[in-house]
Amino acid sequence: MQVLKTIQAVLLGATLLAGTAMAEEGHEIYSLMPNTALSGVIDPNMSSRSDIEKALPISAGDDGKLTIGWSEMTLGNPWFVAVIEGAQATAEKYGYDLQVQVNDFDVAKQSAQVDNFITLGVDVIVIDPVDVLGAVADVERAVEAGIPVIAIGTAPDAAAPIVSTVTANPYGNGFEAGKYIVANWEAETPINAAMIVGLMGNSTSESRLNGMVSGIVAGRSEQLGLGMSKEDAMLKGFNLFQEVKSNGSMTWEEGNFNVLAWGAGGWTEEGGLTAAEDILTAQGDNLNLILAENDFMGIGALNALDNVGRNGTIPVACAADGFAVSLGLIADGEMMTTGPNSGTATGIGAIELIHQLVEGKLDGTNLPLASYYPSGVISIENVADYIDEDKSNPFFRFEIPAFLSVDELKATLN
Repeated sequence: MQVLKTIQAVLLGATLLAGTAMAEEGHEIYSLMPNTALSGVIDPNMSSRSDIEKALPISAGDDGKLTIGWSEMTLGNPWFVAVIEGAQATAEKYGYDLQVQVNDFDVAKQSAQVDNFITLGVDVIVIDPVDVLGAVADVERAVEAGIPVIAIGTAPDAAAPIVSTVTANPYGNGFEAGKYIVANWEAETPINAAMIVGLMGNSTSESRLNGMVSGIVAGRSEQLGLGMSKEDAMLKGFNLFQEVKSNGSMTWEEGNFNVLAWGAGGWTEEGGLTAAEDILTAQGDNLNLILAENDFMGIGALNALDNVGRNGTIPVACAADGFAVSLGLIADGEMMTTGPNSGTATGIGAIELIHQLVEGKLDGTNLPLASYYPSGVISIENVADYIDEDKSNPFFRFEIPAFLSVDELKATLN
């Protein structure tokens, strides 16, 4: 497993969905937050978190060795395996004791794991929240016991007194993919899409696909001269996505963009295959685009197309994860997009955040609820820049960005 040798101080400006110009601070889209479909959107009016008790600072116990308790959802998926392998390698580099427990997506089991870590007296807890609301009480108990908590993968509810969350930007990656799709689509050609989601109701799932829909809206607005601001496009995309959730489809006549169907694929290749087969049976003659939340489901969709002799006739665009196999598919022209969401980088980043806090190189009192990695789109034009010569790395070539405070993050919006 690749361990990043050089940590660069890269600003997170690429993740800020308000763009490089000042955001419309009073725009309605920000009043909808928090929302399961808006994870990754940066609120220009975000509040300081300095007054939240987080049990900082992080310091080693009496034995002088820092002990980290880590509650992970599963190791049944290569992405999560890479998370733990990256974390373990980095913890070993710094001489930390990493204790990993797996809860198999069981909320009660995760709560019990947090209680066990409290009883053991670990120095810091890392939690991959099974339930964003349910995690709040778990984090509160840990902080009351004097143990700081860092989240990964998905930010828990804002009430949780965590230090921050280390994660890719689900909405941001989806938004960039959506814009790329339109940039490579004829204005007069309708976009008749289907969506494959991991689990509707899951924040990461919804935000990736809502981001893709909203990015398509933004791209179509520019392409067709509709005059939408970025926030206008985000709001329109959000409303169209809610229509898909409620009705199973949506139509946006002005933008010549329709979603004909959606299916749940459970984040797996097999699930993506099944969902795509059902969609192709129902809408195959009308469909000209498949939006897949992650690479596994996208690969499943490609297999479904191949099985019915339609390989290459319907583009498959993914919002995440940037697995090496997907980079190869993109380089060969078989997959349209993926997005940067490395399990290895997530695991390494969590330990790096802990290390910077332990060494006093970072003030953790006012970090945002989520410290998103830079968002972007990986396509045939730039895929060569992401391919890692180190074949032990199952993802794209990456760097860990700097962790910015709330004030630093807001300053990048101006």
